[in-house]
Amino acid sequence: MINPETRVKARESANAKDRQDNQSEAPKRPSHIAYQVRENGEKSYFNNIGVGFEHKDEKGINVILESVPVDGKVTLRRFEDRLAKLKDGQGSMQLEQEHER
Repeated sequence: MINPETRVKARESANAKDRQDNQSEAPKRPSHIAYQVRENGEKSYFNNIGVGFEHKDEKGINVILESVPVDGKVTLRRFEDRLAKLKDGQGSMQLEQEHER
């Protein structure tokens, strides 16, 4: 028979492990930024409309949008791309289109 003191210690240990697991699963930084891209002649305008979180297995992305473009087109760019542009002094909302469609 297990004495009550042993049960309490086991329960406290299990609760501590649960708290530790929950802390390690804290919300992580978004891996992608979601944009609506508007074309205007030779320039493209990127309007930030949400974020994306990559799955742990890196085989998918959960997307959270603050708005949905009327045309339904959403462009996802890696968050690191945006950080690099900010460091290079190109952080304005007006970015030149980097790839052909």
